Amino acid sequence: MAMDLNAKAAYIRGLMTGMEFDPASKNGKVIAAMMDLLEEMAATVTEHDNALDQVYDELETLDQDLDDLVMDLYGEDEEDGEEDEDLYEVTCPNCGAVATVDEETLMDPDQELVCPNCGAAFDIELEGTEEEKPEDPDQE
Repeated sequence: MAMDLNAKAAYIRGLMTGMEFDPASKNGKVIAAMMDLLEEMAATVTEHDNALDQVYDELETLDQDLDDLVMDLYGEDEEDGEEDEDLYEVTCPNCGAVATVDEETLMDPDQELVCPNCGAAFDIELEGTEEEKPEDPDQE
C-alpha cells in the first residue's frame, strides 16, 4: 500500500509537470503546496509501514521464543499445560483461612485436613453427600 501511495504521488507530480502547470499563479501555489504535502504524507506512511512490518517480525520471533521456553520449562505446549486435576477451596473453621485441596484428598473419608495457616485439623461436610431421605410431600 505504501509503495502505491508514493507511486501515485509521483504520477500526479508527473501530470502537473506535463500539463505545463504554473506554480506561480494563485491556484498553482495552493496545488503545489498540496502536492508537497501529499508527497510528505506518502513518505511518512511508507516509513510507518516499514517500521510496523519490522515490529510484527520481531513480535513473531518473540512469540516463537516464548513457545520454545514454555516447551523447555514444562515439556508441553501452553494449551496442553492445563491441569486435569480439579482443585477445591476449603475454609478453615478455626481461623477462616482458605486453602486448596485436590479431589482425591477431599473425597477420602480417612483423610483429615490440616489448615496450613493455623495447623488445626478439621473435617469437611460435602454438600449433597449426606444420606438423607428426601421428604415425601404426599406424607403430611
